[in-house]
Amino acid sequence: MINHYKNMQYAPIIIFAFNRPKALRNVVCSLLQNTEARESDLYIFVDGARLHKDGELKEVELVREYVISITGFKTLHYTFSEVNKGLGASIIDGVSEVINRYGKVIVLEDDLCVQPNFLAFMNQGLKYYEKVNGVFSICGYNNKIKIPKDYKADAYIYNRSSSWGWATWKDRWDTIDWKLEPFDIYKSKARAFCCWAGSDAWKMLNDWHKGKNNSWAIRFVFAQFLQNKKCVNPCYSLINNRGFDGQGTNCKSWSRFKFELESTGKKNFVWPTQLSIHSCLFKRAMWYNSVFIRIYSRIMYLIK
Repeated sequence: MINHYKNMQYAPIIIFAFNRPKALRNVVCSLLQNTEARESDLYIFVDGARLHKDGELKEVELVREYVISITGFKTLHYTFSEVNKGLGASIIDGVSEVINRYGKVIVLEDDLCVQPNFLAFMNQGLKYYEKVNGVFSICGYNNKIKIPKDYKADAYIYNRSSSWGWATWKDRWDTIDWKLEPFDIYKSKARAFCCWAGSDAWKMLNDWHKGKNNSWAIRFVFAQFLQNKKCVNPCYSLINNRGFDGQGTNCKSWSRFKFELESTGKKNFVWPTQLSIHSCLFKRAMWYNSVFIRIYSRIMYLIK
């Protein structure tokens, strides 16, 4: 079999970290299980401690100490913020800085662990769809869904990008309007946005506008919706989200999201050649953002 990715220029990897040294160590160790890591530039952005949070400054300092010691990648670059910027601002600023230099990025947060073929999947996806403007991002995470027996590709086309291990290109990133001003002009699109991205989508975006969350991800997805562009998901997840341990910035220990990890270890992937939506896979993936499962999730969230 011809390896079309043999001389590939690997995308830089960005990790956003904060106050969890053990979590950061886990994601770095999982990345080092990928043979492509040694040929990849690693960028780590560590946010500053919040004021009046007992013990947090010490944890942030431990994270910084570990970052400086990291080896095994082609190069290591790190930025330590002296103030607490918050995850949203940190990601927008950090991705913009790196993507302006390289033209593409792979992005992780410190509550994620990756499979040994994660970097192969992400880099091959970036290469395969680089000139396909209808693709907005490559995602490493996928919810547990039943894959039809006659489906031959290792990935599928979907609407809503995941923020749990993803990649994109500079020309797509540069199209995003992070301010969305004036916001009122978008309210007429609320219903269409929910049909396209899931029943929770507009509420998340509207809550951001009201200052109830600082989500960069929902603005990313809204930009994708406005342009009617797609993401590419793996059939089986290459990401294990450990943020549901009660420590993550935006997560609690119970979640409606379930996943099945990719376990074959394959390094050469079959990609969808058309950007058409597979109706069966789309319905199964959208179920996780349905009204029913969200209500059930809310009940479980309150009692766990």
